[in-house]
Amino acid sequence: MKLVVLIVLLAPAFAGADDAHGDDPCTAAVIDPVVTPVRDIDLDAQRSACMRQDVSARLLSHALIDTPGFHGVLGGDLALGGHLIIRKAHELSAQLRVVDFSFVQNAVNKVTNAGFGPLVLGAAAGNWIGAGARGAIALELELPYTRDQMDTLHVSGQLAGLVTGKLADRVILHARLGTLGMYAESVAGSTHRLAFRAGTDIAWHVRARVALMGGADISAGWSHGFDHVLLRAGVHWRMTRGGDWRLRAGLGAPVGGAERTNAVLDLAVVHGL
Repeated sequence: MKLVVLIVLLAPAFAGADDAHGDDPCTAAVIDPVVTPVRDIDLDAQRSACMRQDVSARLLSHALIDTPGFHGVLGGDLALGGHLIIRKAHELSAQLRVVDFSFVQNAVNKVTNAGFGPLVLGAAAGNWIGAGARGAIALELELPYTRDQMDTLHVSGQLAGLVTGKLADRVILHARLGTLGMYAESVAGSTHRLAFRAGTDIAWHVRARVALMGGADISAGWSHGFDHVLLRAGVHWRMTRGGDWRLRAGLGAPVGGAERTNAVLDLAVVHGL
């Protein structure tokens, strides 16, 4: 019901645009938002309501630092993924985290760790919701026992409602509302998390091959209360004139709430198919 309310409330914002089918906000892939997730395996990743067909390699880094001395966590992961369009209005996706590296330091110890997995599968369905605007519902699910810790059952996923539409000739709005959850179980016991998030991004299509981004997300429930407001900015650039090779770069910073992560950096190379 909340997803339906989101679409109904946002649709009038695009009423001034031209006829939807002649003014598609999804024509240029560089308008897709940068991705600066805080949760593991991109559970709270940002995306548009546009159906895409591409492959990608992405490096995501995060930092949690307690001052004045350096105590905290530095981490990064390399993930390979892709999207496939089915019948124009449906999309299937897959993402595999090839390596996940972390460095942890406290007052006593320094520890490094490298891991593998998991495999995340996704599906999305979208359609026109008004003049110059598209809406979609997207689902992602982590397959259990696809991490290197095979002695632990770990499953997580997200369900989100999405809207993408033109606010002006070169200005695109992305909005999202959804929920994400995680469950893990081993011989030591079990744990679970559930959170709700909402967010928006503005893409300014400054050149035919370049778009600048700015956005914010709010999350609650993961830490049994208010989690954070995530502020971010970035750029999406189509590097070639004849093909669709794109570079996506973004930086996010959570503020307020219980979230302790200081910064998230997203670097990705995407090839449209």
